[in-house]
Amino acid sequence: MAQQQQNITVSAPGFQGLNTEDSPLQQDPGFALVADNAVVDKFGRIGSRKPWTEFTTAVNVTYSAASGVADTQIKTHRLGHGDINGTIYVLATVGVYQYNASGSLLQDDYFICKLTTSAGPTYELDEISYPTLVDDSALADARIVSFNDKMYVFSAGNECLEYDGSTLVKLFTGTNDVDYIKPQDDTGTIAAVINGDVAAAAYGRLWVSGVDGDYQSIYYSDLLIATQWYDGRAVPADAQNTGGILNVNEYWPSGTDRIVGIAAHNGALFIFGRQSILVYNNAAVGDPAAADGIVLADTISGIGCVNRDAIANIGSDVLFVDDSGVRSLGRTIQEKSAPLGDLTSNVRRDITDIIALTADKTTISLSYWPDENLTVVNFSNDLQAFAIEMRAPSVTGGNKVTRWTNTVWERAMYYEVAGEARVLLASSASGYGCFLYDDGLNYNDEPFEFKYESNSFTFGQPANSKFVKQIDFTVVSTLSNAQAYAGWGYSGRLDYTKALTITAQAPALYNVAYFNQTDEYGPGLTTIKRYRVNAKGSGESVIIGFRIEVNGNTCSLQEINVQTLIGRII
Repeated sequence: MAQQQQNITVSAPGFQGLNTEDSPLQQDPGFALVADNAVVDKFGRIGSRKPWTEFTTAVNVTYSAASGVADTQIKTHRLGHGDINGTIYVLATVGVYQYNASGSLLQDDYFICKLTTSAGPTYELDEISYPTLVDDSALADARIVSFNDKMYVFSAGNECLEYDGSTLVKLFTGTNDVDYIKPQDDTGTIAAVINGDVAAAAYGRLWVSGVDGDYQSIYYSDLLIATQWYDGRAVPADAQNTGGILNVNEYWPSGTDRIVGIAAHNGALFIFGRQSILVYNNAAVGDPAAADGIVLADTISGIGCVNRDAIANIGSDVLFVDDSGVRSLGRTIQEKSAPLGDLTSNVRRDITDIIALTADKTTISLSYWPDENLTVVNFSNDLQAFAIEMRAPSVTGGNKVTRWTNTVWERAMYYEVAGEARVLLASSASGYGCFLYDDGLNYNDEPFEFKYESNSFTFGQPANSKFVKQIDFTVVSTLSNAQAYAGWGYSGRLDYTKALTITAQAPALYNVAYFNQTDEYGPGLTTIKRYRVNAKGSGESVIIGFRIEVNGNTCSLQEINVQTLIGRII
């Protein structure tokens, strides 16, 4: 005979994020099987992420028009920002691609643009002229660095470009040739120009690898002088020049590797190889080549970085993307063990499969958004990302992770200007320029879908049948009504769906007439409302789902209550 109907409450469903590693039946109910386009909000609830709102209204470039063009695509590839004499500048590299009717590329043009304001509160990307380069297409994977009141654009095979807020020139234009690199007097040669693409600004110097295609050496500039580098002559032209070259070829712990990234943290210089990491101390000393200068302090084998842009400094640590997922450099150095320091351990197999199947590793990026308490690893080739909550780990020790879909941007950049924090996204959707991660309407005025699915619930009685009679969803919503769908099912499947209309309050207004008074506030902005769904069906375990269209509205799941009968042992 069936038992009395029971009420099972799932408080804060999904607030632990995804967990695809542990057995679903053994997991905390706070974990989710699906958490698409979701974040953990400031109250610990799982809710919808912000949209990609359109930020730039135009991309103003002059490109060549090939004959027989059937399609023209304009994409923003890379972003960088810097403070030049107290003014914040944003630079972007843009590619224009023209195709014929069969989809073959006819013509490609590349530009360096500056973010500018047009008439009104709108922004545009405007072309900046630059000197002739060896390979313009390398700008699609350029590295833009801010250093000492200027900005520098590094791209493979091209001489570094310097931007002073108005013009772009080659790094050594106008300098005396005795101020920078000269050929060595003894054996071997040194590059005539700085033309690498792995670059960082740290400890008062520029550090660059990939010069003349050499990813075993790092060239570093003189202290606070971007135009003065190593002088290879027996008698240097400037005795005070502390620029130099660091060769790491003999120190890879695995025998061989190549430099893919450079990062600075806590006075040390971290050189990332593809399969190993080198740690150099004393990088902040006056002369790195002096007796008490830079020194190799540690090596880590079996752990490396997938590419240059998959590194993020979060202030207290450096995070990077290895073949095993997103890792913490601090924990990696301390433990030297692959399982530890893994922020994505709750979705390890999912993320490692994506990394392994990504042929072009340059399409993977990592960025830290402090105002959102998020670190985001983006797989732009697959149009998906994983958002990692940085405030507190889940009960398993791994960070809370959610998945984002339709990530139509290649790179993300957090910066602050005029007291405003921005997350700028380099759009790969043709012609949009840049998006902003912000409240508002989605870039194409079409909704995206916030989706949650629970793991299977047995309610502590795995051998008994469950007959779900009612499900109550407590939903927090704002700004506008939205279409949603409640789902439920048995044995791991969402068998049933019911449409819901999620309602929201109008914004609160001060000093608005209310019952003939003028000293009252209007209705509150946020609505917390319970939506009841009559359910049916039966099975051994129960799965609950919820999805909602988001565009100009927000939504969080606060609680799920399940009214169910527990039947006989199956």
